[in-house]
Amino acid sequence: MSFTRFTSVKKTASALGLGLITLLPISLAEAAPIRFLVGYPTEASAPYYLDSGTEVPANNPGYSVEVMQEVGKRVKEVRFQLVRCDFEDCLEQIKTGKLDGLFNVPYREHWLFTGKYPFTKAKVDPRQRLYGEEYALYRIKDNRRVTTDGDRIYGLKGQSVAVKTDSPVISLLEENNYPVISFPTTTEALQAMLQREVPATVLVAEHVETLARMHPELGDLISRAEYSLFEEDYYLMLSRQFYAKKPWLAEKIWTEQTKVQQELAEKLANKYIR
Repeated sequence: MSFTRFTSVKKTASALGLGLITLLPISLAEAAPIRFLVGYPTEASAPYYLDSGTEVPANNPGYSVEVMQEVGKRVKEVRFQLVRCDFEDCLEQIKTGKLDGLFNVPYREHWLFTGKYPFTKAKVDPRQRLYGEEYALYRIKDNRRVTTDGDRIYGLKGQSVAVKTDSPVISLLEENNYPVISFPTTTEALQAMLQREVPATVLVAEHVETLARMHPELGDLISRAEYSLFEEDYYLMLSRQFYAKKPWLAEKIWTEQTKVQQELAEKLANKYIR
């Protein structure tokens, strides 16, 4: 190889190397995960998020919080950061784009302009819910007089119904003139019924079923009425601003959240439902 040709090759290699060095920061910048700010309420709502306040607990933060933390590990394009805020303030922040996501949001038509729900065929997709709650009536097995048709409860004879504190069915029951007694946990509500302090409880069916798996004797003591009284699904809402910029990434986050929820549901239910 002539000296002139060697020099030419060397210059070409140097130019390519310089080009790669010049392009490298741009490639790295494009690959760097973007911040994804996810909010959830400051008020505790067991088993989904525990400990009221603005801090995210380092240990045992709650069912939904652990799902979101796992999603953050799996979606490499974003850097998840969890923050807590008053729910109404969270809604305002996601509307303005200050928050990118907000979880444990029930579907409300008037919130369609606040943020984005996972949709399919022009309607919210229940398959991509973060979790669902089906409220059922339970009674002691030998008390078949207490029942429901899904609308009204029969056989109470003026006695109270046991519910879990902060349950969305409290207002529904009170509107229909059923007195309620609330308890901090599902277990305590069931214990009140088993001790015959109340003739019935209205609780999340999945939570009762989880406790029955852990304590098989419970299934021999209680029975569930056929019809459900109330159902509600809860979602990860994304900001309209985030969705407009990266719709493919928004869809990926919802898809990954669904996978995580399905994979971890039983483990987290056993850990947090009491």
